[in-house]
Amino acid sequence: MKIGIIGGGITGMTTALALQKLGVPSIVYEQAKELNEVGAGIWLQPNAIKILNCLGLKDRIKEQGNELNKMEITNSQLVPFKKMKSEVVQDEYGNKTIAIHRAKLQNILYQELLKTSSVQLNKTYKNHSLNNNTINIEFEDGIESVDVLLGADGINSKVRESIVPKATLRSSGQVCWRGVAKMKLPEYFKKIGKEAWGKQIRFGFSSINDEEVYWFAVANVKHLKKADKLGRKQYVTALFQDFCPVVTKLIANTETTNIHQAILSDLNKLPKWYDKNVCLIGDAAHATTPNMGQGACQGIEDAYYISKILSDSSQNTEIGFHKFQESRREKVNYIVNTSWQLGKMAHSLIGQPFLKIMMKLTPESVMSSQMNKLYTVKGIDKC
Repeated sequence: MKIGIIGGGITGMTTALALQKLGVPSIVYEQAKELNEVGAGIWLQPNAIKILNCLGLKDRIKEQGNELNKMEITNSQLVPFKKMKSEVVQDEYGNKTIAIHRAKLQNILYQELLKTSSVQLNKTYKNHSLNNNTINIEFEDGIESVDVLLGADGINSKVRESIVPKATLRSSGQVCWRGVAKMKLPEYFKKIGKEAWGKQIRFGFSSINDEEVYWFAVANVKHLKKADKLGRKQYVTALFQDFCPVVTKLIANTETTNIHQAILSDLNKLPKWYDKNVCLIGDAAHATTPNMGQGACQGIEDAYYISKILSDSSQNTEIGFHKFQESRREKVNYIVNTSWQLGKMAHSLIGQPFLKIMMKLTPESVMSSQMNKLYTVKGIDKC
């Protein structure tokens, strides 16, 4: 069985590695001509770390990233609304969130896949067609044939357009700026991830290594035109000028060309993630807003579960895809919906005070229980 994966991002390459571990070969087709140092940072939470550990990659990720002991939501001066023990943000095995540059994570995955020559770059997907049980994929430079096709090509998936043409995105009405500052944080901040709330604006950051800090800033989409007119760096600096000085210092130490801007959106629920021998995974199937930090983590979970299903050669592929969707639907729906609600409430003049009260009143034991449900990956002990 030949499996083709469209998209060489985190979900696509993790899926190929998970399949490889189970003895199932696959080929990743990535449209980029080369993998460059682009993007910003990413927080890999314990559910993703468990899977990456099974693939033998945790130590390399930890070496090139920064393990966080705490994750705090704070006021604009970085004072937490509730002081919590580190156990609240780690799983039962002691796995913690690791912050890392997205490009470094992608390169770790890529270098591992190069050992088996299972990645092809400069392959731009156009469409695919089914001929008997063979899928013919049309790229800009020719046609490739596979038995199974996985669409891991992100929120703007072209594979999804082919099998679910009426799928639509949902705009949050919020704009997000992301960057990586070239600076060292004060020692106190080095092992903490923080998200600071102001009046309908938010700013989060953490060290991703000894020399760099990943940060993000979120505001109402009405700020978009003003930022484009004045310039992203200058506008974001002014928008957060009343926050703790660390915030404006982070922005100041970021190259203007490296400040990325995007409207936050998610994907309206799809009726099906698959069609015959084609299946969507990661953001192509269930893109979420980033308010729970679980977007890439859920793509990594998809990689784990879909590889288990495709390694069972006795099972009809379409039935397997149905089982995959059924097993994943409840969790990703919860994350998509909760992330959406958190984002809306955090920017609401009424919702934000309510969230603060809930954080203060909720016992740590309850928070820990809720987070461990999020971090659960079924069957991971047997990897």
